[in-house]
Amino acid sequence: MDLKSISVMATGSALREVTLLIYSIRMLYNCPIYVVCDDYVYNSLRKMGFLWLNLRASANPDDLKKAAYKTKSIKSHNDFHSAGAIWTKIGAMEWALEEEGETLFLDADIVLNKPINEDILTDVDAMISPHYHTGDTLSDNQTYGVFNAGYAFARHCDFAKVWKEIYLTRSAFYEQQGMIWFFEHFDMGIFDKSHNIGFWRFSKKWKKGTLRLDDWGIDWSKAKSFHFHAFPETYSKANKGLTRGYNLLKEEMVERLNPELKRIYNDLL
Repeated sequence: MDLKSISVMATGSALREVTLLIYSIRMLYNCPIYVVCDDYVYNSLRKMGFLWLNLRASANPDDLKKAAYKTKSIKSHNDFHSAGAIWTKIGAMEWALEEEGETLFLDADIVLNKPINEDILTDVDAMISPHYHTGDTLSDNQTYGVFNAGYAFARHCDFAKVWKEIYLTRSAFYEQQGMIWFFEHFDMGIFDKSHNIGFWRFSKKWKKGTLRLDDWGIDWSKAKSFHFHAFPETYSKANKGLTRGYNLLKEEMVERLNPELKRIYNDLL
C-alpha cells in the first residue's frame, strides 16, 4: 500500500526540522502533507513551493494559549513539553483523518530515510511505534510509555479523538504513556525496530565527565526512519547533559542519512 497522507505540527524554531522532514517525504511519496503551524512556519513553507502541502496556521501563541486552557489538568513533568502544543499536534492528525481518512502522523524532528509503506498492515485500524528502550526498560516504559507519541499511523476516523480523551483522562506522562490504552479501542499493529530510531534506542554512559552513546542492537542497514533534533534551535532550552546527548545523536544520525538527504541537510545549515 502507498501512503494517503502525512500529518505534522511545527512552530517557530522547528522550521528547519520540518523542512528537512518534508524533503525526506517528497523523495519517497507524493501524498498530501497536512501541517498545523504558526504564521512564521506557514509563510516560510509557502515560499518553498512544495506540492500537495496543506497548511493551517492554527498554532500561533493565542491558539496555544486556548489549547493550554483545555489541557490545564495535565501534570507538567518538565520545561520541555507544552501540554497545549501536544493537544494541537494531535489536532494535526485529526485534520488529516477528516480530509483523507488515513494518515501517518510524524513529529517534526523525524526524517524518512527509506520507504516505510510496505510495513503498514492492511488489516488494522492503526499502528504505533514502541520505543524499544535500552537500559532500565521496565522503568522507562512505566514512566514514559511503551510507545512513542511522534510516530503513529491511523485509518480509523476516531483515532485522534480517542487519543485526546486518553491524554486528558488516563495518561500519566503527557499524551504518550497512555498510548497502551489504544488496544482497548482499536485493532492495533506495531512498527518494528527499523522505524523511528531515536534517543531511547541508545544506551547512555558517562566516562570521565563525557557522555557517550552506544548504538548496540541497531541494524543500521535496515533503518527506515530517524527521530532526532537536526538543528540546535529546537533544543536550546535543554540542560547541559541533554544538550550534549542531542548533539551526539545528531552527529550519529546525520552520518546515516542517505546521500541526497544529507546534501539537503547541509544546504539548510
